[in-house]
Amino acid sequence: MTPVPRLPDLIHADDRPVPPRLGDGADWVLGRCWLWCANRYTWVLWLGPASTTGHHASLYACESCVDRLHHTIIDYSEAMADAPTDATGIRVPLYLSPKDPPRPGSLFYRQARHRRPRTVLGRLWHRLITGRDAPPSR
Repeated sequence: MTPVPRLPDLIHADDRPVPPRLGDGADWVLGRCWLWCANRYTWVLWLGPASTTGHHASLYACESCVDRLHHTIIDYSEAMADAPTDATGIRVPLYLSPKDPPRPGSLFYRQARHRRPRTVLGRLWHRLITGRDAPPSR
């Protein structure tokens, strides 16, 4: 018989270890991380609401996953700052909707001046914005 996972024991709150980044103003709670660390039970931070079709929940992540997400956001921001432009000079987004019109003509790639990407996804974006991986044609 497999043991049933226990909910956080709030009776002995004074015996718990100190949460990460104490003093950052964030409300860390004990629970399971929803992101990359295989759902370990640790101190987690509420990131906000998450939703899918007809369902919603609160999204929580541990300190290492919050750091990874933070670096991915920085990589995305830097990639968008150096995104290629189309023939009209408009930046081409990294994500396109099927409803978006086809790109007019060829793309003009700039020399990326930002730091080396910090994450796997950041490296993929970097290859796209430098022209080393051409986006799928329509």
